Amino acid sequence: MGGKKNKAIWEWGQSILEAGVILLIMFFFLWPAKVEGISMSPSVQDGDRVAICRFAAYAGLYDRGDLVVFDEQDYDENMIKRVIAVEGDTVYITNGEVYVNGELLDEDYVVGETEGEVYLVVPEDSVFVMGDNREHSTDSRIFGTVSESEIYGRVILRFYPFNEITIF
Repeated sequence: MGGKKNKAIWEWGQSILEAGVILLIMFFFLWPAKVEGISMSPSVQDGDRVAICRFAAYAGLYDRGDLVVFDEQDYDENMIKRVIAVEGDTVYITNGEVYVNGELLDEDYVVGETEGEVYLVVPEDSVFVMGDNREHSTDSRIFGTVSESEIYGRVILRFYPFNEITIF
């Protein structure tokens, strides 16, 4: 009788451990997040669900063009924006055009006019981010660069709505 009980306890313990490992893997590699707002339209829409990779943020595995999730201190909610420039890059925005390191960006994902005048060199351990829906985005043009320590995930997948699944 004691053998069956020990086996059952062992199986329960093993199941709990397996569930813990799965949750840990999800936490670092496929954590779900909800998009709120229209600032990233049309790339992701208000109400979309995305999966973020926290490991990519911890390891600095993101670059220009990637969508990242970060915590902007002056705003209540987390933000999803596109990385436009990384540390050491020169960003110049004028007459609705965005230049990084002297080259005009080809931004086929952008909706609306890019307003504002910006000229800056992105500081060390920081990125310059912007929304794809430029006329409806609060981004680095307003709050400045984002410290890499504030980035907690890179968007890797839109999984909802199911008919618009996208890998980023």
